[in-house]
Amino acid sequence: MIHIAVIDNDKLVPAGLRALLAGTEDITIVHTATSVGDHLAAAVSVDVVLLDLQLEDDTNPADNVAALRATGAAVLVISVHGDRRHVRATIRAGADGYLIKDDDADKLADAIRAVHSGHRALTTELMTLINDDPPELSPQELQVLYLYGTGSTLAATARRLGLAIPTVRSYLDRIRAKWAATAEPIDDIRTLVHEYQPRPPGC
Repeated sequence: MIHIAVIDNDKLVPAGLRALLAGTEDITIVHTATSVGDHLAAAVSVDVVLLDLQLEDDTNPADNVAALRATGAAVLVISVHGDRRHVRATIRAGADGYLIKDDDADKLADAIRAVHSGHRALTTELMTLINDDPPELSPQELQVLYLYGTGSTLAATARRLGLAIPTVRSYLDRIRAKWAATAEPIDDIRTLVHEYQPRPPGC
């Protein structure tokens, strides 16, 4: 029996997932929560966690994946979003699979079984997304992105790199423009940090 937990903002989702999985004899939902913190506090042992990408507590999806993987459970991200940044960031953080939310019971059950057995659950389309390289950044742009994206203010980033604040803004604008050119406009540039690893020299 595969024991799973569901972490989702919508308290109706677990009920829907129970209905989808009702025809399976090897999968059972043993715990539900609306945040990763609540799930971890419950200390319930599960094999697979179905994790909603965007939780209402605004926790970082990649950090959530890493925290859950540290418990030994496989993590299957479920979301209505399928853009490259979300997929790549969660997979890099250790997610075992990524599914777009729909009502396909067989697809969900197969994905749960796959990640439980140590395989990755990704559609061909999503595999293509994560294998695409992100826009190339210059060494200076990478340094600015890393410092600003990991919590430094504009002033602190400028001071650390010996640049003027307007110059830092210019680099950030260039990064946004490069991503916009790939048809992936960026709302929060900090979300791009996980796209470029490892840490650039000088940071």
